[in-house]
Amino acid sequence: MAPFASPLFAFVVVLLLIAVLTVKFRLNPFLTLFSSAVIYGLIAGVPPDSVVGTAARGAGAIFALLGPVVFAGSVIAGAIELGGYRERIFLDINRLFSRPAFAGGIAGFLLAVPFMCCVTAFIVISPLLSCCRDRKAALYAAAVGSALSFTLLFPTPVTLAISSAAAFSAGPYLAVAVPLSAVLMLAAAGAIRGMPEEEGECAPTRAATGGMRAWFPLLAPIALAGAAAIWPLFGRESISAFLLVGMGVALLFLPAPLRAAALKKGTPRAGVIIYDLCGAGALGAVILSSTFPQDAFGLLDGVVPAVFVPLLLAVLVQAAQGSRVVTAVVTAGMVAASGAAATVGPVPLALMIAAGCLSVSAFSDPYFWVVQRETGDPVAAVLLRFTLPLMAASALVAAAAWAIAAVFT
Repeated sequence: MAPFASPLFAFVVVLLLIAVLTVKFRLNPFLTLFSSAVIYGLIAGVPPDSVVGTAARGAGAIFALLGPVVFAGSVIAGAIELGGYRERIFLDINRLFSRPAFAGGIAGFLLAVPFMCCVTAFIVISPLLSCCRDRKAALYAAAVGSALSFTLLFPTPVTLAISSAAAFSAGPYLAVAVPLSAVLMLAAAGAIRGMPEEEGECAPTRAATGGMRAWFPLLAPIALAGAAAIWPLFGRESISAFLLVGMGVALLFLPAPLRAAALKKGTPRAGVIIYDLCGAGALGAVILSSTFPQDAFGLLDGVVPAVFVPLLLAVLVQAAQGSRVVTAVVTAGMVAASGAAATVGPVPLALMIAAGCLSVSAFSDPYFWVVQRETGDPVAAVLLRFTLPLMAASALVAAAAWAIAAVFT
C-alpha cells in the first residue's frame, strides 16, 4: 500500500469531495455518497472486488433500519396536510402561544418527530407561517424547532441510527433529551426577532377542520412509538412496525377518497429521503470495512477527553455533507467499530453525536437552502437566524453530555 493510501488520508479526501459536490455542484446526495464510498474504499486499501458490494450491503442495512419509519412519517405528513388537520393543529397552538416565533417553533418541534423528517415538517407548516405578519420569525423558529426535535428526540432516523452505537435505554435518554430539547427550542424562539414592522399574530388563511380529531393522526404515531420502546414486541423492528400501524391510524382518520391521495403524496417524498439515507449507509459501511475508526480514535486518544471524540468526528462529517442522518449513521458506525462506546456512558455518547449533528447547518446542509428559499433572506441572515442558533444548541447539548458523563461515569 502506498504511504498516502491510508484510511485517514482517504477520509479527508472524501470529506472534501463531498463538500465540493454538494455545495458547488449540488449533485444528488445518493450519487455523491455512494460514489464517495467507492472512492474512499479504493484509496483506503479496501479490496477493489469488495468495495461496491460492501457499499451496497451498507445501503441495504440502512434501508431496513430507516426505510419503514421514513415511509410512515411521509405518509402521516400527507394525511395531516390533505385532511386539513395542520390548520387545526396550528390554530390550537397559536391560541396558547400567540407570538409567531413561539407558535412556529412549537409547531415545527411537534411535527418533525411523527413526520420523521425536519424538512418535511417545515415544508408542511410553512404555508401557514407565511400568513403571519412576523412570518420570518415564525419560519426561522419552526426550522430551528424541527431540527432540534428531529436530532434529539427518540425515535427519529437520527436517534435510531445513534442507538446502534450507544445502545441506550429509551427511558433514561428521553428523560434528558425531552426537557433539554424543549428548553433549547423555547430559548431559540425567544431569541429570534422579526422586523418591527412585521409584528402581528398568526391566522391561518384556510379553514381549520377536525377539532380535536385533527390531533389524533399526529399523536397516535407518537404514542405507538413510545409503546414500542416500552414493549418491543417485534424486537429491534418494533419501532418500524408500530409506526406503520400509526400510519394506518392516520389514514383511517381521512375521508376514504383522500387515503390514496395521501399515500401517493407521501411515497415520492419518502423515496427521495430513503435513497439519500442509503447513500449514507454505503459510505458508512465502506469506512467501517477499513481501519479508520480504530486509527481515528487512536490518534485522538489522550489528546482530547474520550467523551469529546464522537463529537469531533460528527462535526467533521456534518460540515462536509450537511445531512444530520448521514452524520449520525457514519459517526455511530465508527464509534461502534472502535469500541469507544464502552468508555463513555450511553446517554452522554448519544448526546455528543447528536450535538455534532446540530453543529454545522450551513452551505452543505440541504435544509439551509430550503429555509433560505422560504424566507427569501440573504445568506448572511440565514446564517445568523438559523445556523447560529443551532450551533449554540450544539454547544449546550455537548456541555450537558459532558456534565452527565462527569457525574455518572
